[in-house]
Amino acid sequence: MIFLILDSENVLLLEEIYKKYSKFMYKVAYNILHNKYDTEDAVQQTIIKLSSCIEKIGDIEDKKTRNFIGIICRNIAVNIYNKSKKYVDVDEYDDISNDEGDLSLIIIDRENMEKIEKFIYSLDKKYQNVLFLKLQYGYNIREIADILEISYTAAQKRLERGRNKLKEFLKKEMNRYE
Repeated sequence: MIFLILDSENVLLLEEIYKKYSKFMYKVAYNILHNKYDTEDAVQQTIIKLSSCIEKIGDIEDKKTRNFIGIICRNIAVNIYNKSKKYVDVDEYDDISNDEGDLSLIIIDRENMEKIEKFIYSLDKKYQNVLFLKLQYGYNIREIADILEISYTAAQKRLERGRNKLKEFLKKEMNRYE
């Protein structure tokens, strides 16, 4: 049904993505769910979710595309797992602060960018995901919440916490060179 609202070029792109990344998505989801049927559901939901943001996908061979697909698949699998366990996300009930700073405006050379990327990979997955979606793909908080299937408030809070951790890291790095 979803393919009826996409043009033929995007349908072909989704088919290519599925052929190239279906085993990867299955592995990502299975590592969380440990259940064949839920894993297959997660892969299908990932393809459906990708169809809603297909315009953000450029080269399917790019590492960023693989990371993007992994983020979406992992979050869908976590959501399926949480629903089956009746889990409540504590982040959804935390206060929101008004930190309006945008780290994507910082100009960074390639060496420092690699350090920042490694640091982001060292963070908890929930902070990794929102930071990559914001900094690499330019999604706003509403779009991030929709992609990760979390509340706007949770997305905002995770982004704030991730940014704070990144700011602390950057301050430490800057102090090393002074």
